[in-house]
Amino acid sequence: MSESVSLEAIRATYAHLARWQYRAGRNPPEEPEIGSELHLDDAVFPWHPISEVCRVSLVLAGEHLRAARDLIEADQLYPGAHFTVLRSALMGAAQAVWILAAPDREERRERGLMLIGEMYRQKRAHLGEQDVRMLTVAQRALLASQLEWCQTRVGQVKDARRSQQQFTQTHVIKAALDLRFEDPEARLDGRLLWRQMSADAHVLGWSMFERADVIKSGARGGIGTMMAGGDLGHIVEPYLLSFRLLKDGWSRFDRLCEAGS
Repeated sequence: MSESVSLEAIRATYAHLARWQYRAGRNPPEEPEIGSELHLDDAVFPWHPISEVCRVSLVLAGEHLRAARDLIEADQLYPGAHFTVLRSALMGAAQAVWILAAPDREERRERGLMLIGEMYRQKRAHLGEQDVRMLTVAQRALLASQLEWCQTRVGQVKDARRSQQQFTQTHVIKAALDLRFEDPEARLDGRLLWRQMSADAHVLGWSMFERADVIKSGARGGIGTMMAGGDLGHIVEPYLLSFRLLKDGWSRFDRLCEAGS
């Protein structure tokens, strides 16, 4: 795909991004209609509605796509950083699709609770990293209450769930791609992009090797020189993959939020 065709394909998504941005900024936030599928799903855990964890996943995925868009329009293309942004967009969209495309209410609830439980566990771990020696007496008391609150929520999620399966991003990505794409090649391409962009997010570097041009080969098999610059041809594929998954997620969210659907 040429650079001009890639840019045209990316710009064709901007109207959708603008609509999703508007929805993200609504106050109060959107809620499912009474009697809708998601409204009934939410009853299983009223402290953190499943519809809200889906909505936030969709909103943050759109935010990361807009960040990628803004860099493109500013003519700032990055060989690594662009893909950390796109990886987050892909993850947010995948989380929502994974929950919303579940075959029935019980499975939607289970997947939603799995993600909510992971959120509380990570929050608890973050609080647990704080050095109480650096805190005042009042701050220590506040920290203790926050840790207790997180622990309570973790227990409540566990009690509401029907299994002990742990949340893993790689499983969610694979499942979401299988739900969204019928073509086995498209599913494989998505999984490979996820793996490749993981190298960008964890600053491992090998992903840039695959996008780089060889400038000078190493003598007798030694270390050579490569150059990796921002390239719209590399950005367009994960951008459009994330967009298509996000569009599907919003569509599913809207259907399940409508009463009588």
